[in-house]
Amino acid sequence: MQSEPVIAESAYKHGIDSADMVHAFNNAITAFDLGEGFIMLVGPALDATLLEIGYVTSTDAHVIVHAMKARPNYLR
Repeated sequence: MQSEPVIAESAYKHGIDSADMVHAFNNAITAFDLGEGFIMLVGPALDATLLEIGYVTSTDAHVIVHAMKARPNYLR
């Protein structure tokens, strides 16, 4: 991913720092299309912890709406 994502307030629910979200977003290792425009990425935080990052695309930006440590179902 090239453009800087926008981070929605909901993405902070699980205590993930914005720098870690952006790093995981920009360095995703896999992506899952969950339908209705929602994409789940798995990528590393700055400390290499794998995160799941959920985002939607608005007319002018990718908007991160979910971020947490990656759950096993996204690590297969």
